Amino acid sequence: MIKKATSVFKYTFSLGLALALLYLAFRNVDFSEFIEKSKQVNYTWVIISILLSLVAYYARAYRWNILLKPLGYPNLNVHKTNLAVLVGYLANLAFPRLGEVTRCGMMKRSDDVPVSTSLGTVITERIIDLLTLIALILLTLVLEYDRLIEFLTHIFSGLQDVEGLMWKAGMIVVVGGASVLIIGYVLYVKNEKIRLFTNNLIRGILSLRDVKNRWGFVLSTIVLWVTYYFMSYIIVFSIPETAHLSWVAGIMLLVTGGIALAVPVQGGIGTYHAFVSAMLVLYSVEKTTGVFLATLLHTSQIVATAIFGGIALLASFFIKKANEPDSTEDRQQK
Repeated sequence: MIKKATSVFKYTFSLGLALALLYLAFRNVDFSEFIEKSKQVNYTWVIISILLSLVAYYARAYRWNILLKPLGYPNLNVHKTNLAVLVGYLANLAFPRLGEVTRCGMMKRSDDVPVSTSLGTVITERIIDLLTLIALILLTLVLEYDRLIEFLTHIFSGLQDVEGLMWKAGMIVVVGGASVLIIGYVLYVKNEKIRLFTNNLIRGILSLRDVKNRWGFVLSTIVLWVTYYFMSYIIVFSIPETAHLSWVAGIMLLVTGGIALAVPVQGGIGTYHAFVSAMLVLYSVEKTTGVFLATLLHTSQIVATAIFGGIALLASFFIKKANEPDSTEDRQQK
């Protein structure tokens, strides 16, 4: 009952946050101008961006296979792994972070990879992506120092007014974190199933040190993030008001979008619109245009996820389960 109530609270909170940020992003937008802009879009760039997402999905699937290989799964099929990745992205539209567990469940079904093991590798993936995002933030700090500082100041303005609240929140996080660690340790010692799950999780997290194909891992990460960059940047050419933005602005767009999508709300709804439109103001992009471009960018990603994720979900029903006989004849022989 408590677990169900917690899930409902998390879902309601994330949805409420998304709606609040959507309101902040759209509150001063001229919707008649918004509709007019949609008629002027060169949708060729949007379609190219959507198709490019397939490269990113496959790069992530290929990299995930590299992490799973040293854990005893050397023969994973990148196409089946990609189905799991796509269904995971689709699940994230329904509930924040649900996709990570969903794609691990898909790998359990198709290749009998324990959820705890694959979840550990997903955590490793997220750490690598976080480090990449931090590196990109540092790069933008060098290339666009004044604009980045102005953007961060704008986003976190009024922080001094809530300094006391931040300290209290920090204390709650520390005490809560310590309590979780203590309870987790007790359960780890007392419960064999939890101990096995935790050990597999740690094994998955540490999989990076056993990776044999290091160049493949590095190159797939580069391909993934370069594709993300072009998926965002080429859409600025779809409307005349933003076609002048430089490649450096494209990096700022990627970084801002990455930060927005890291916030635990359904599919980055609200956070993406608020953050990206605020960043575009720094490049003298008018507010309505900024919100429109952010909406176009975000919608293209949602459409890509819905189309390819939906196809992957349907295809997954035809994937043979792990250890399932190939035919009636096989079952008779057994």
